[in-house]
Parts: sequence; C-alpha cells; structure tokens
Amino acid sequence: MEKTLVIQGREYRLKSSLFSIISYKNTFGTELFSDISVLDKLTNKEDLTTLSTIIDVIFKITFILHKPFTNQSYDEFLGGFDFSILSDVKELEAIANTIAELLGTVKDKGEEQPKKEIPHP
Repeated sequence: MEKTLVIQGREYRLKSSLFSIISYKNTFGTELFSDISVLDKLTNKEDLTTLSTIIDVIFKITFILHKPFTNQSYDEFLGGFDFSILSDVKELEAIANTIAELLGTVKDKGEEQPKKEIPHP
C-alpha cells in the first residue's frame, strides 16, 4: 500500500510491504512489530523518556516506509526536519495515523481490533 504524507509542507511518499519488516530489522536491529507494541504500551504514560521513545519509533517507521523512494541515510532523513516538529502534536498525530493505516493497525470506530496470530516455526 502507498500513501503520500505531508510533513512540514513537504510530501513524503510512503510504502508498506512485507519487505518493510525486513528492512526495519536490517536498519535498526529491532523488530518492527515489537517496537509498535512498545508504542501501544507507552501511549498511556506521559514522561519525557516515554515521549522520546515514541518519537524515535515513529520516525524510524516513517523512514523505513519512505526508504523505497529515497537514497538518504536515516541521519540525512532526520536532518530534513525542523526541530519544531517535536512540539507539533497535529503533525505527529498525522504521521502516527498514516503509519497505522499503512501497517494495518487502525482501529475501527474506536474499537480494538483482534490481535492477529502469526504462527512461529
């Protein structure tokens, strides 16, 4: 699935695929859905460490979803954002919602989706 996200007036094309999971692990050394589950657990807390973790994971995922359309490194990608994005709740919510849509984690009408079982070998 593809989607265009506007962040700080710039368009970023994002694409999710099965390869997104592999690319995330190869780039950051952690599992994509493990980091997403960390976000789910942290969203109820409001301390600075939690906020830092949430922002870190959101931008890592955004980078991986944008990676098919750029040759930038993660550092270069982050360098393209103004520091003010960290305090722009609407921008951060738009990013998080787009990630949820692309990765199939959007909840319908406020109801929690049943967790998908993935068989392990």
